[in-house]
Amino acid sequence: MPSGFSLDKNQLTDGLYTVTVDISSSTYYPTATANTASGGLWPYNWDNQVYTNASTMSAAQALVLAQGNVRFNRVVEALASVTDMRIVAVNVTASPNTSATAQPTSLAFTIDAGRDSFLLGNYSSILKAAGQTANGTWTAVDGSTQTAYNSLYASGSVAVNTTLLAIKDIVTGAIQAGASTGYSRQWRVYNPVNLDDSQVKVTITQPNATNSNIYGTVSVSASLAPLAGSPV
Repeated sequence: MPSGFSLDKNQLTDGLYTVTVDISSSTYYPTATANTASGGLWPYNWDNQVYTNASTMSAAQALVLAQGNVRFNRVVEALASVTDMRIVAVNVTASPNTSATAQPTSLAFTIDAGRDSFLLGNYSSILKAAGQTANGTWTAVDGSTQTAYNSLYASGSVAVNTTLLAIKDIVTGAIQAGASTGYSRQWRVYNPVNLDDSQVKVTITQPNATNSNIYGTVSVSASLAPLAGSPV
């Protein structure tokens, strides 16, 4: 006897995607203190147990770490704005990984995206609203043909016609948050005077003035399983 159960396209269907960002170029991702473009992408706050030297940071070093925290948080927010998602694993490469003053040279993380089949459609609406040029089509989960639009950040006319390319564009835009004028957040920043953190307005600007340079440092792949890393 039929059970009467059927899978509706609006039900949750999770997809795993791994994002890797090459942060090794100091031209694209500055490391100097007193520079709002510095900090790269830093997923862990100063008080994370992985760090062995956080309490020896100067105020300037602590601010660079916080800038990386804010920029990574902006990536998470940007992804969550287009799909139900959580980050299930993170891998950080730095020299050494235990140093709170060693800006990461590479970051990889796995996204568990709920209703991932709608992510491309949601982002296509953002591209259309931004005035991007139509460029080809893609097929939605219901079989309908949808218009693709050019990337906001790639060099030339690159159609965002897959979920992987949508995620790449979203992550790039989040990394470039603030452009040259600045994006600010209140953040808990280590204060060497009181050996604890305090609430500080942290401002970040784009790591590099050319969007396509940062776009080229981001890669996205579909995953069968999460990375072997730590959740955030």
